[in-house]
Amino acid sequence: MIVLRTHDLEDEVKALILTEREDDYWDFKERHHSNKANLLHDIICMANNRVDKDAYIIFGISDETFEVVGIENDENRRNQQQMIDFLKSKRFVSGIRPRVELRTLILAGHKVDVLIIKNSTDTPYFLTEEFSDSGRKVRANHIYTRVGDTNTDIDKSADINNVEYLWKKRFLLTRSPFEQIMKRLDKKGEWKQDEDVYYNMLNPEFTITIEYDDEGPELVPEFYAYAVSNPATMYQMLSIKYFGTQLYGKQIVYLDSGRYVTPTPEWEFLYFGEYRVHADYAFKYFIKNSPAYKLNEFLYDEEEHEASFARGRFFEVVLLFEDTMEKDAFLEYVHRYKDDFLERLTTHDGEWPWIEANTKRQEEQVVVRLKTGKVLNQMLINFRRSTF
Repeated sequence: MIVLRTHDLEDEVKALILTEREDDYWDFKERHHSNKANLLHDIICMANNRVDKDAYIIFGISDETFEVVGIENDENRRNQQQMIDFLKSKRFVSGIRPRVELRTLILAGHKVDVLIIKNSTDTPYFLTEEFSDSGRKVRANHIYTRVGDTNTDIDKSADINNVEYLWKKRFLLTRSPFEQIMKRLDKKGEWKQDEDVYYNMLNPEFTITIEYDDEGPELVPEFYAYAVSNPATMYQMLSIKYFGTQLYGKQIVYLDSGRYVTPTPEWEFLYFGEYRVHADYAFKYFIKNSPAYKLNEFLYDEEEHEASFARGRFFEVVLLFEDTMEKDAFLEYVHRYKDDFLERLTTHDGEWPWIEANTKRQEEQVVVRLKTGKVLNQMLINFRRSTF
């Protein structure tokens, strides 16, 4: 799940206000709903939106003039837990409810509440039991959606083409084969392993194969191999295929003498010089929603204690970002606090006596990269605290 940082959300809400209109995934409200049926109807419409992304109900903005009016004195104001409890008390089909998050921003000196309705493939959301408040009724077995700036009327059901789209979204039929496979990786129970091949039992045309890597035996272990108990390393190639056609390929590495397997993380570099000619420091990272990280989680057996221990040590020196925006913002943060980074690096007392290297210089480079990963992970914690 992608976590939206406060300043990113603030920038997006400001941009939406400047459009001076409402649309498929955002709606302005001057005040919180006084009628609970209207609130429920709006949330369901947003959860079933047609643009396949998180939706926003933004409280404290005039939907006529688009001025920031704030919700400081709104007697109907609800907090996040009240929103969640409200939805939990309603009977949704299969017991699956929209996931929501409420964030408060300060805009033009006023408090503005943003109800984020999370995007999901659990559509369509609809009630199995009618809910009413003061004459307004959210009907059972009616499917509501939002098209453009218009919600489905509360006493009607969405047009058939929109209903069909929402069911297709649930079964991933609106996604490409590769996107479907990526989504299926979240459900490990659907996959069966036959030697070096994984196949999806519901869609056997989706396969993941582990293949011999011609270059593997010649590759030297990366620095993170020395973060685990045993530096013995082996490289292979992983292929994701659809009806035998390769859609994605990635090198994987067996660490800790084969106890832990992961796709190789990506490189990133720190340039402290003026002209960015030579990198001063290097580190490895994953992006949470990337194919490589989804495969990392898919290949990881959390019930294996030794694999769990090795994974913990691995991620002490390899960074894990929520998204590319967080990575880029963190790089700026590290450059801003370069002196802090260098001091931490100098004073870090980690020791790795089992490093095997052909030269002293190679050994020193491995140690610097191990320390860099640990220091940057410490700074990432501080960075996240400072952005919320």
